[in-house]
Amino acid sequence: MIKYTKWYLPIIFLTLCLCSLHSTAQDHSIKLSIPSNQKTLLLPVPNAKIALNSTVKLTLWGRKIDTNFMALNTWNTENTQKFIRLLIIELNDENNTAKGESLNYTLSWSTTDTTGKNIKLASLANKTLPYLIYPDKSWLAQSILLHPKTNKINTDWYTKPQSLYANFVTNEALLNEKGYPKNKFSQWLFDRPRAIYQLYILTEDPKWLKEGTKLAKFYLANIDDTGQFKLKDSYDLKYLMPNGLLYYYLLTGDKEVINVLKAFYDRALSWNPTYDGEHRFWTERHQAAALNIAIAYWEVTGSIAAKNRIDEIIEATVQMVFNPKDDWPLRGCPQHTYKSHEGKAGNSPVCSPWMMALLSDSLWRYYRLSNDTNSAALLSAFGDFMPHYGIHFTNERFDNKVLPLYLAAMDNKLLEIKNPYTDGQHACDVASLIGKSLYIKKKTTEDTYILQELFNVFVQQCKDINKKYQNKKHDYLPMLPPRRFGWTYSTTSDLPWLESWLSSDNTQ
Repeated sequence: MIKYTKWYLPIIFLTLCLCSLHSTAQDHSIKLSIPSNQKTLLLPVPNAKIALNSTVKLTLWGRKIDTNFMALNTWNTENTQKFIRLLIIELNDENNTAKGESLNYTLSWSTTDTTGKNIKLASLANKTLPYLIYPDKSWLAQSILLHPKTNKINTDWYTKPQSLYANFVTNEALLNEKGYPKNKFSQWLFDRPRAIYQLYILTEDPKWLKEGTKLAKFYLANIDDTGQFKLKDSYDLKYLMPNGLLYYYLLTGDKEVINVLKAFYDRALSWNPTYDGEHRFWTERHQAAALNIAIAYWEVTGSIAAKNRIDEIIEATVQMVFNPKDDWPLRGCPQHTYKSHEGKAGNSPVCSPWMMALLSDSLWRYYRLSNDTNSAALLSAFGDFMPHYGIHFTNERFDNKVLPLYLAAMDNKLLEIKNPYTDGQHACDVASLIGKSLYIKKKTTEDTYILQELFNVFVQQCKDINKKYQNKKHDYLPMLPPRRFGWTYSTTSDLPWLESWLSSDNTQ
Protein backbone atom coordinates (compact mmCIF):
# COMPACT_ATOMS: atom_id res chain seq x y z
CA MET A 1 0.00 0.00 0.00
CA ILE A 2 1.20 3.52 -0.78
CA LYS A 3 1.90 5.45 2.40
CA TYR A 4 1.03 9.14 2.37
CA THR A 5 1.19 11.41 5.37
CA LYS A 6 -0.52 14.69 6.09
CA TRP A 7 2.78 16.34 5.14
CA TYR A 8 2.86 14.75 1.68
CA LEU A 9 1.07 17.50 -0.25
CA PRO A 10 2.72 20.49 1.50
CA ILE A 11 6.21 19.04 0.94
CA ILE A 12 5.53 18.51 -2.77
CA PHE A 13 4.03 21.98 -3.03
CA LEU A 14 7.02 23.70 -1.41
CA THR A 15 9.62 21.73 -3.33
CA LEU A 16 7.94 22.30 -6.68
CA CYS A 17 7.54 25.99 -6.01
CA LEU A 18 11.29 26.19 -5.48
CA CYS A 19 12.27 23.97 -8.40
CA SER A 20 9.78 24.68 -11.17
CA LEU A 21 9.73 28.42 -11.62
CA HIS A 22 9.85 29.60 -15.22
CA SER A 23 12.99 31.52 -16.05
CA THR A 24 12.89 34.55 -18.29
CA ALA A 25 14.45 34.15 -21.69
CA GLN A 26 17.86 35.49 -22.63
CA ASP A 27 17.33 35.53 -26.41
CA HIS A 28 16.43 38.95 -27.81
CA SER A 29 16.58 38.22 -31.53
CA ILE A 30 15.68 35.42 -33.90
CA LYS A 31 16.13 34.68 -37.60
CA LEU A 32 12.99 34.26 -39.68
CA SER A 33 12.70 33.01 -43.25
CA ILE A 34 9.82 34.91 -44.86
CA PRO A 35 8.51 34.35 -48.41
CA SER A 36 8.51 37.61 -50.33
CA ASN A 37 4.85 37.27 -51.32
CA GLN A 38 3.62 37.08 -47.70
CA LYS A 39 2.65 40.33 -45.99
CA THR A 40 0.75 39.31 -42.86
CA LEU A 41 2.63 36.87 -40.68
CA LEU A 42 1.87 34.95 -37.50
CA LEU A 43 4.63 34.16 -35.02
CA PRO A 44 3.73 31.91 -32.05
CA VAL A 45 5.99 32.87 -29.14
CA PRO A 46 7.12 30.77 -26.15
CA ASN A 47 6.19 31.93 -22.67
CA ALA A 48 8.31 34.59 -20.96
CA LYS A 49 10.07 35.45 -24.22
CA ILE A 50 8.73 38.76 -25.62
CA ALA A 51 7.17 41.09 -23.05
CA LEU A 52 4.12 43.05 -24.15
CA ASN A 53 5.88 46.30 -23.23
CA SER A 54 8.81 45.50 -25.55
CA THR A 55 9.70 47.43 -28.66
CA VAL A 56 10.21 45.26 -31.73
CA LYS A 57 11.89 45.72 -35.08
CA LEU A 58 12.43 43.65 -38.19
CA THR A 59 15.62 44.06 -40.18
CA LEU A 60 16.91 42.72 -43.48
CA TRP A 61 20.65 42.90 -44.21
CA GLY A 62 20.95 45.40 -41.36
CA ARG A 63 18.22 47.69 -42.72
CA LYS A 64 15.11 48.28 -40.60
CA ILE A 65 11.93 47.28 -42.43
CA ASP A 66 8.77 49.34 -42.17
CA THR A 67 6.57 46.95 -40.22
CA ASN A 68 3.57 46.98 -37.91
CA PHE A 69 3.31 44.64 -34.93
CA MET A 70 0.21 43.44 -33.07
CA ALA A 71 -0.20 41.05 -30.17
CA LEU A 72 -3.09 38.77 -31.06
CA ASN A 73 -2.91 36.98 -27.73
CA THR A 74 -0.88 36.97 -24.52
CA TRP A 75 0.10 34.21 -22.15
CA ASN A 76 -2.42 33.82 -19.34
CA THR A 77 -0.29 32.81 -16.39
CA GLU A 78 0.32 33.91 -12.83
CA ASN A 79 3.18 36.10 -14.06
CA THR A 80 2.41 39.75 -13.33
CA GLN A 81 4.26 40.79 -16.49
CA LYS A 82 2.38 40.14 -19.72
CA PHE A 83 4.14 38.18 -22.45
CA ILE A 84 3.10 37.83 -26.07
CA ARG A 85 1.81 34.48 -27.25
CA LEU A 86 0.80 35.29 -30.83
CA LEU A 87 2.53 38.13 -32.66
CA ILE A 88 1.17 39.50 -35.93
CA ILE A 89 3.78 41.06 -38.21
CA GLU A 90 2.53 43.20 -41.09
CA LEU A 91 5.03 44.13 -43.81
CA ASN A 92 4.43 47.06 -46.12
CA ASP A 93 4.25 46.55 -49.89
CA GLU A 94 7.61 48.13 -50.61
CA ASN A 95 9.28 45.19 -48.88
CA ASN A 96 8.32 42.94 -51.78
CA THR A 97 11.79 43.10 -53.32
CA ALA A 98 12.43 39.53 -54.39
CA LYS A 99 9.37 37.81 -55.78
CA GLY A 100 9.36 34.05 -55.39
CA GLU A 101 12.16 34.04 -52.85
CA SER A 102 12.33 33.64 -49.10
CA LEU A 103 14.51 36.18 -47.36
CA ASN A 104 16.15 35.82 -43.97
CA TYR A 105 15.02 38.59 -41.65
CA THR A 106 16.04 39.31 -38.08
CA LEU A 107 13.36 40.03 -35.50
CA SER A 108 14.70 41.71 -32.37
CA TRP A 109 13.02 43.02 -29.24
CA SER A 110 13.94 44.98 -26.16
CA THR A 111 12.33 46.68 -23.18
CA THR A 112 14.93 49.47 -23.24
CA ASP A 113 15.67 50.13 -26.94
CA THR A 114 13.45 52.94 -28.22
CA THR A 115 14.33 52.46 -31.90
CA GLY A 116 11.79 49.68 -32.34
CA LYS A 117 8.01 49.88 -32.55
CA ASN A 118 5.59 49.39 -29.69
CA ILE A 119 3.27 46.40 -29.76
CA LYS A 120 -0.45 46.89 -29.48
CA LEU A 121 -3.11 44.35 -28.56
CA ALA A 122 -5.45 43.93 -31.51
CA SER A 123 -7.46 41.41 -33.49
CA LEU A 124 -7.15 40.51 -37.15
CA ALA A 125 -9.15 42.90 -39.29
CA ASN A 126 -9.42 40.77 -42.43
CA LYS A 127 -10.62 37.22 -42.99
CA THR A 128 -7.42 36.07 -44.68
CA LEU A 129 -5.43 34.10 -42.15
CA PRO A 130 -1.79 35.09 -41.65
CA TYR A 131 1.19 33.05 -42.81
CA LEU A 132 2.83 30.96 -40.08
CA ILE A 133 6.50 31.68 -39.34
CA TYR A 134 8.89 30.56 -36.60
CA PRO A 135 12.68 30.23 -36.27
CA ASP A 136 12.89 26.46 -35.60
CA LYS A 137 10.77 23.55 -34.45
CA SER A 138 12.03 23.73 -30.86
CA TRP A 139 10.64 27.28 -30.68
CA LEU A 140 7.32 26.08 -32.10
CA ALA A 141 7.15 23.10 -29.71
CA GLN A 142 7.75 25.45 -26.78
CA SER A 143 5.02 27.78 -28.03
CA ILE A 144 2.29 25.22 -28.76
CA LEU A 145 3.11 21.96 -26.98
CA LEU A 146 4.80 23.62 -23.97
CA HIS A 147 7.89 21.49 -24.44
CA PRO A 148 11.06 22.77 -22.80
CA LYS A 149 13.87 24.17 -24.89
CA THR A 150 15.88 21.09 -25.77
CA ASN A 151 18.90 20.11 -27.77
CA LYS A 152 18.26 18.05 -30.87
CA ILE A 153 16.45 14.84 -29.91
CA ASN A 154 16.04 11.90 -32.26
CA THR A 155 12.29 11.38 -32.47
CA ASP A 156 12.35 8.96 -35.42
CA TRP A 157 11.21 5.98 -33.33
CA TYR A 158 8.06 7.96 -32.56
CA THR A 159 7.40 10.09 -35.66
CA LYS A 160 8.27 7.65 -38.46
CA PRO A 161 5.59 5.08 -37.60
CA GLN A 162 3.20 7.86 -36.64
CA SER A 163 3.62 9.34 -40.11
CA LEU A 164 2.67 6.02 -41.72
CA TYR A 165 -0.40 5.68 -39.50
CA ALA A 166 -1.23 9.33 -40.24
CA ASN A 167 -1.09 8.59 -43.97
CA PHE A 168 -3.86 6.08 -43.30
CA VAL A 169 -6.12 8.09 -40.99
CA THR A 170 -5.99 11.15 -43.25
CA ASN A 171 -6.78 9.19 -46.42
CA GLU A 172 -10.55 9.29 -46.91
CA ALA A 173 -10.52 6.57 -49.59
CA LEU A 174 -8.67 4.12 -47.32
CA LEU A 175 -10.95 4.92 -44.38
CA ASN A 176 -14.06 4.44 -46.52
CA GLU A 177 -12.69 1.12 -47.74
CA LYS A 178 -12.35 -0.04 -44.12
CA GLY A 179 -15.85 1.12 -43.20
CA TYR A 180 -14.95 4.43 -41.56
CA PRO A 181 -16.38 7.32 -43.60
CA LYS A 182 -15.52 10.72 -42.20
CA ASN A 183 -19.07 11.26 -40.94
CA LYS A 184 -18.89 8.18 -38.68
CA PHE A 185 -18.82 9.90 -35.31
CA SER A 186 -16.92 7.26 -33.33
CA GLN A 187 -13.67 7.80 -35.22
CA TRP A 188 -13.47 11.41 -33.98
CA LEU A 189 -12.76 10.38 -30.41
CA PHE A 190 -9.35 11.23 -28.93
CA ASP A 191 -8.69 14.41 -30.92
CA ARG A 192 -7.18 13.38 -34.24
CA PRO A 193 -6.52 17.01 -35.35
CA ARG A 194 -4.37 17.51 -32.27
CA ALA A 195 -2.32 14.37 -32.99
CA ILE A 196 -1.74 15.44 -36.61
CA TYR A 197 -0.72 18.97 -35.61
CA GLN A 198 1.74 17.52 -33.10
CA LEU A 199 3.24 15.41 -35.87
CA TYR A 200 3.77 18.59 -37.89
CA ILE A 201 5.45 20.35 -34.98
CA LEU A 202 7.79 17.42 -34.36
CA THR A 203 8.70 16.88 -38.03
CA GLU A 204 8.04 20.22 -39.78
CA ASP A 205 6.56 18.26 -42.68
CA PRO A 206 4.13 20.80 -44.21
CA LYS A 207 1.81 17.98 -45.23
CA TRP A 208 0.76 17.54 -41.61
CA LEU A 209 0.07 21.24 -41.11
CA LYS A 210 -2.25 21.06 -44.10
CA GLU A 211 -3.90 17.82 -42.97
CA GLY A 212 -4.28 19.01 -39.39
CA THR A 213 -6.01 22.17 -40.58
CA LYS A 214 -8.27 20.16 -42.90
CA LEU A 215 -9.34 17.95 -39.99
CA ALA A 216 -9.78 20.90 -37.63
CA LYS A 217 -12.00 22.70 -40.13
CA PHE A 218 -14.12 19.60 -40.67
CA TYR A 219 -14.52 19.20 -36.92
CA LEU A 220 -15.36 22.91 -36.54
CA ALA A 221 -17.99 22.61 -39.27
CA ASN A 222 -19.68 19.87 -37.27
CA ILE A 223 -20.05 21.82 -34.02
CA ASP A 224 -23.33 23.69 -33.62
CA ASP A 225 -23.82 26.98 -31.79
CA THR A 226 -24.50 25.19 -28.50
CA GLY A 227 -21.26 23.20 -28.59
CA GLN A 228 -22.92 19.96 -29.70
CA PHE A 229 -20.98 17.59 -31.98
CA LYS A 230 -23.49 17.23 -34.80
CA LEU A 231 -22.35 13.84 -36.10
CA LYS A 232 -23.60 12.27 -32.86
CA ASP A 233 -27.32 12.36 -32.18
CA SER A 234 -27.03 13.01 -28.46
CA TYR A 235 -24.76 15.18 -26.34
CA ASP A 236 -21.61 13.40 -25.18
CA LEU A 237 -18.94 15.35 -23.31
CA LYS A 238 -16.07 13.20 -24.52
CA TYR A 239 -16.69 14.27 -28.13
CA LEU A 240 -15.90 17.89 -27.25
CA MET A 241 -12.17 17.94 -27.95
CA PRO A 242 -10.64 21.39 -27.52
CA ASN A 243 -6.91 20.90 -27.96
CA GLY A 244 -6.88 20.29 -31.71
CA LEU A 245 -8.92 23.49 -32.06
CA LEU A 246 -6.59 25.30 -29.66
CA TYR A 247 -3.60 24.29 -31.79
CA TYR A 248 -5.46 25.38 -34.93
CA TYR A 249 -5.94 28.81 -33.36
CA LEU A 250 -2.32 29.07 -32.23
CA LEU A 251 -1.09 28.09 -35.71
CA THR A 252 -3.48 30.24 -37.74
CA GLY A 253 -4.93 32.97 -35.51
CA ASP A 254 -8.47 32.03 -36.59
CA LYS A 255 -10.63 33.72 -33.96
CA GLU A 256 -13.66 31.55 -34.82
CA VAL A 257 -12.12 28.99 -32.48
CA ILE A 258 -12.64 31.24 -29.45
CA ASN A 259 -16.42 31.19 -29.94
CA VAL A 260 -16.43 27.41 -30.27
CA LEU A 261 -14.31 26.98 -27.15
CA LYS A 262 -16.75 29.25 -25.30
CA ALA A 263 -19.63 27.01 -26.44
CA PHE A 264 -17.68 23.94 -25.30
CA TYR A 265 -16.98 25.60 -21.97
CA ASP A 266 -20.62 26.52 -21.34
CA ARG A 267 -21.81 23.05 -22.36
CA ALA A 268 -19.24 21.25 -20.20
CA LEU A 269 -20.36 23.09 -17.07
CA SER A 270 -23.05 20.42 -16.79
CA TRP A 271 -20.33 17.96 -15.72
CA ASN A 272 -20.08 17.77 -11.94
CA PRO A 273 -16.42 17.04 -11.13
CA THR A 274 -17.12 16.21 -7.48
CA TYR A 275 -17.61 12.50 -6.87
CA ASP A 276 -20.26 11.93 -4.20
CA GLY A 277 -19.75 8.21 -3.75
CA GLU A 278 -23.37 7.35 -4.48
CA HIS A 279 -22.87 5.48 -7.74
CA ARG A 280 -23.27 8.60 -9.87
CA PHE A 281 -21.66 8.13 -13.27
CA TRP A 282 -18.03 9.23 -13.15
CA THR A 283 -14.92 8.37 -15.18
CA GLU A 284 -11.44 9.80 -15.47
CA ARG A 285 -12.08 10.33 -19.18
CA HIS A 286 -15.00 12.69 -18.56
CA GLN A 287 -13.11 14.52 -15.82
CA ALA A 288 -10.26 14.98 -18.30
CA ALA A 289 -12.63 16.23 -21.02
CA ALA A 290 -14.12 18.88 -18.73
CA LEU A 291 -10.66 19.94 -17.54
CA ASN A 292 -9.22 20.13 -21.06
CA ILE A 293 -12.06 22.38 -22.16
CA ALA A 294 -11.67 24.75 -19.21
CA ILE A 295 -7.89 24.95 -19.71
CA ALA A 296 -8.15 25.61 -23.46
CA TYR A 297 -10.75 28.33 -22.98
CA TRP A 298 -8.68 29.94 -20.21
CA GLU A 299 -5.55 29.78 -22.38
CA VAL A 300 -7.06 31.86 -25.16
CA THR A 301 -9.20 34.25 -23.09
CA GLY A 302 -7.78 34.49 -19.58
CA SER A 303 -11.35 34.04 -18.30
CA ILE A 304 -11.47 34.20 -14.50
CA ALA A 305 -14.52 31.93 -14.51
CA ALA A 306 -12.61 29.35 -16.56
CA LYS A 307 -9.65 29.60 -14.17
CA ASN A 308 -12.00 28.99 -11.24
CA ARG A 309 -13.51 26.03 -13.08
CA ILE A 310 -10.03 24.55 -13.62
CA ASP A 311 -9.27 24.87 -9.93
CA GLU A 312 -12.66 23.35 -9.04
CA ILE A 313 -12.05 20.26 -11.20
CA ILE A 314 -8.52 19.79 -9.91
CA GLU A 315 -9.58 20.23 -6.28
CA ALA A 316 -12.35 17.66 -6.75
CA THR A 317 -9.75 15.25 -8.14
CA VAL A 318 -7.39 15.99 -5.24
CA GLN A 319 -10.15 15.04 -2.82
CA MET A 320 -10.79 11.77 -4.65
CA VAL A 321 -7.11 10.86 -4.58
CA PHE A 322 -6.05 12.08 -1.13
CA ASN A 323 -9.34 11.91 0.77
CA PRO A 324 -11.22 9.01 -0.84
CA LYS A 325 -14.81 8.12 -0.04
CA ASP A 326 -16.01 5.20 2.09
CA ASP A 327 -12.76 4.94 4.05
CA TRP A 328 -10.96 3.47 1.05
CA PRO A 329 -7.18 3.33 1.53
CA LEU A 330 -5.04 5.87 -0.28
CA ARG A 331 -3.96 4.31 -3.56
CA GLY A 332 -2.80 7.23 -5.68
CA CYS A 333 -5.75 7.39 -8.09
CA PRO A 334 -9.23 8.99 -8.16
CA GLN A 335 -11.16 6.02 -6.77
CA HIS A 336 -14.82 5.53 -7.66
CA THR A 337 -17.06 2.48 -7.72
CA TYR A 338 -17.27 -0.04 -10.51
CA LYS A 339 -20.95 0.84 -10.82
CA SER A 340 -20.11 4.52 -11.29
CA HIS A 341 -17.61 3.65 -13.99
CA GLU A 342 -19.33 0.81 -15.85
CA GLY A 343 -22.99 1.25 -14.89
CA LYS A 344 -23.12 -2.32 -13.61
CA ALA A 345 -23.44 -3.68 -10.09
CA GLY A 346 -20.23 -3.58 -8.12
CA ASN A 347 -19.01 -1.51 -5.18
CA SER A 348 -15.29 -2.15 -5.52
CA PRO A 349 -13.24 1.02 -5.97
CA VAL A 350 -11.78 1.17 -9.47
CA CYS A 351 -9.43 3.31 -11.55
CA SER A 352 -8.60 3.10 -15.24
CA PRO A 353 -4.90 3.52 -16.11
CA TRP A 354 -5.54 4.56 -19.72
CA MET A 355 -8.21 7.05 -18.69
CA MET A 356 -5.84 8.34 -16.02
CA ALA A 357 -3.40 8.94 -18.88
CA LEU A 358 -5.98 11.28 -20.42
CA LEU A 359 -6.47 13.06 -17.11
CA SER A 360 -2.73 13.27 -16.48
CA ASP A 361 -2.30 14.95 -19.86
CA SER A 362 -4.65 17.80 -18.93
CA LEU A 363 -3.06 18.11 -15.48
CA TRP A 364 0.35 18.19 -17.15
CA ARG A 365 -0.64 20.98 -19.52
CA TYR A 366 -1.96 23.06 -16.65
CA TYR A 367 1.19 22.37 -14.64
CA ARG A 368 3.37 23.47 -17.58
CA LEU A 369 1.30 26.63 -17.90
CA SER A 370 1.07 27.56 -14.23
CA ASN A 371 3.34 25.41 -12.03
CA ASP A 372 0.15 24.39 -10.23
CA THR A 373 1.19 22.36 -7.22
CA ASN A 374 -2.09 20.44 -6.95
CA SER A 375 -1.61 19.19 -10.51
CA ALA A 376 1.95 18.21 -9.68
CA ALA A 377 0.85 16.29 -6.58
CA LEU A 378 -1.76 14.39 -8.61
CA LEU A 379 0.75 13.51 -11.32
CA SER A 380 3.15 12.24 -8.69
CA ALA A 381 0.43 10.14 -7.04
CA PHE A 382 -0.68 8.66 -10.37
CA GLY A 383 2.84 7.35 -10.80
CA ASP A 384 2.65 5.70 -7.37
CA PHE A 385 -0.57 3.97 -8.39
CA MET A 386 0.79 2.35 -11.53
CA PRO A 387 3.26 -0.28 -10.23
CA HIS A 388 1.06 -1.15 -7.24
CA TYR A 389 -2.37 -1.42 -8.86
CA GLY A 390 -2.27 -0.46 -12.54
CA ILE A 391 -0.52 -3.40 -14.20
CA HIS A 392 -0.90 -7.13 -14.78
CA PHE A 393 1.45 -9.89 -15.86
CA THR A 394 0.78 -12.21 -18.77
CA ASN A 395 1.81 -15.86 -19.08
CA GLU A 396 4.41 -17.47 -21.32
CA ARG A 397 2.03 -17.45 -24.26
CA PHE A 398 2.31 -13.66 -24.22
CA ASP A 399 6.02 -13.60 -23.35
CA ASN A 400 5.40 -12.89 -19.65
CA LYS A 401 4.83 -9.24 -20.43
CA VAL A 402 3.79 -6.62 -17.93
CA LEU A 403 0.85 -4.66 -19.36
CA PRO A 404 -1.33 -1.77 -18.19
CA LEU A 405 -4.73 -2.84 -16.92
CA TYR A 406 -7.77 -1.58 -18.77
CA LEU A 407 -9.58 -1.17 -15.46
CA ALA A 408 -8.10 -1.86 -12.03
CA ALA A 409 -10.51 -3.07 -9.33
CA MET A 410 -8.86 -2.85 -5.95
CA ASP A 411 -11.26 -4.84 -3.72
CA ASN A 412 -12.71 -7.36 -6.17
CA LYS A 413 -10.34 -8.71 -8.77
CA LEU A 414 -13.24 -10.43 -10.54
CA LEU A 415 -14.33 -6.98 -11.71
CA GLU A 416 -10.92 -6.16 -13.13
CA ILE A 417 -10.84 -5.69 -16.90
CA LYS A 418 -7.73 -6.94 -18.67
CA ASN A 419 -6.96 -8.40 -22.07
CA PRO A 420 -3.46 -9.59 -23.00
CA TYR A 421 -4.31 -9.20 -26.69
CA THR A 422 -5.22 -5.50 -26.57
CA ASP A 423 -3.90 -3.94 -23.35
CA GLY A 424 -0.54 -3.34 -25.01
CA GLN A 425 -2.26 -0.83 -27.29
CA HIS A 426 -2.14 1.54 -24.32
CA ALA A 427 1.60 1.16 -23.73
CA CYS A 428 2.38 4.54 -25.29
CA ASP A 429 -0.20 6.65 -23.46
CA VAL A 430 0.42 4.96 -20.10
CA ALA A 431 4.18 5.35 -20.63
CA SER A 432 3.53 9.06 -21.12
CA LEU A 433 1.57 9.19 -17.85
CA ILE A 434 4.48 7.55 -16.03
CA GLY A 435 7.01 9.84 -17.70
CA LYS A 436 5.13 12.93 -16.54
CA SER A 437 4.96 11.54 -13.03
CA LEU A 438 8.69 10.82 -13.08
CA TYR A 439 9.38 14.39 -14.17
CA ILE A 440 7.59 15.65 -11.05
CA LYS A 441 9.28 13.13 -8.80
CA LYS A 442 12.74 13.95 -10.14
CA LYS A 443 12.10 17.57 -9.24
CA THR A 444 11.41 16.51 -5.66
CA THR A 445 14.39 14.09 -5.42
CA GLU A 446 12.02 11.18 -4.70
CA ASP A 447 13.26 7.62 -5.17
CA THR A 448 12.00 6.56 -8.60
CA TYR A 449 13.86 3.34 -9.40
CA ILE A 450 10.83 1.03 -9.74
CA LEU A 451 8.76 3.58 -11.62
CA GLN A 452 11.67 4.33 -13.95
CA GLU A 453 11.95 0.63 -14.76
CA LEU A 454 8.23 0.45 -15.53
CA PHE A 455 8.55 3.53 -17.73
CA ASN A 456 11.39 1.90 -19.65
CA VAL A 457 9.33 -1.27 -20.14
CA PHE A 458 6.31 0.58 -21.52
CA VAL A 459 8.40 2.86 -23.73
CA GLN A 460 10.04 -0.24 -25.21
CA GLN A 461 6.61 -1.78 -25.76
CA CYS A 462 5.55 1.44 -27.46
CA LYS A 463 8.56 1.14 -29.74
CA ASP A 464 7.96 -2.58 -30.35
CA ILE A 465 4.33 -2.00 -31.33
CA ASN A 466 5.53 0.35 -34.02
CA LYS A 467 8.41 -1.78 -35.30
CA LYS A 468 6.30 -3.21 -38.08
CA TYR A 469 6.68 0.06 -39.95
CA GLN A 470 10.16 -1.12 -40.90
CA ASN A 471 8.61 -3.83 -43.11
CA LYS A 472 5.91 -1.68 -44.65
CA LYS A 473 4.62 -2.49 -48.13
CA HIS A 474 2.90 0.85 -48.70
CA ASP A 475 3.37 4.47 -47.70
CA TYR A 476 0.82 3.91 -44.94
CA LEU A 477 -0.01 1.51 -42.14
CA PRO A 478 -3.61 0.78 -41.13
CA MET A 479 -4.58 1.54 -37.54
CA LEU A 480 -7.99 0.23 -36.60
CA PRO A 481 -10.22 1.46 -35.28
CA PRO A 482 -9.03 4.89 -36.48
CA ARG A 483 -9.70 6.46 -33.07
CA ARG A 484 -6.78 4.38 -31.81
CA PHE A 485 -4.50 6.83 -33.62
CA GLY A 486 -5.82 9.55 -31.34
CA TRP A 487 -5.39 7.70 -28.07
CA THR A 488 -1.90 6.54 -29.08
CA TYR A 489 -0.57 9.93 -30.16
CA SER A 490 -2.70 12.84 -28.93
CA THR A 491 -1.41 12.74 -25.34
CA THR A 492 2.10 11.45 -26.01
CA SER A 493 4.01 14.15 -27.90
CA ASP A 494 6.14 14.67 -24.77
CA LEU A 495 7.28 11.05 -24.78
CA PRO A 496 10.47 11.45 -26.91
CA TRP A 497 11.85 14.36 -24.89
CA LEU A 498 10.78 12.81 -21.58
CA GLU A 499 12.58 9.59 -22.47
CA SER A 500 15.69 11.57 -23.43
CA TRP A 501 15.54 13.74 -20.32
CA LEU A 502 14.92 10.85 -17.94
CA SER A 503 17.80 8.84 -19.41
CA SER A 504 20.23 11.73 -19.08
CA ASP A 505 22.32 12.61 -16.06
CA ASN A 506 20.83 16.10 -15.74
CA THR A 507 17.36 15.40 -14.38
CA GLN A 508 17.75 17.28 -11.13
